[in-house]
Amino acid sequence: MSRKPGKAHGFRGNKSFLPTKRCASCGRPMSWRKAWARTWDDVRWCADACRRRGAGRAQPS
Repeated sequence: MSRKPGKAHGFRGNKSFLPTKRCASCGRPMSWRKAWARTWDDVRWCADACRRRGAGRAQPS
């Protein structure tokens, strides 16, 4: 697989270009993941532990 120089290929390992959002429970920033591609609008928590705690306990950063 050879790539042609100068051609744009989208994401190349630099997460700064991916969308981010804050966890509803702990307030930590989350980066977009390929597994969340179809449900990114519905993603609210960064981990199962935060999902169990629920929203409303966000700690100010």
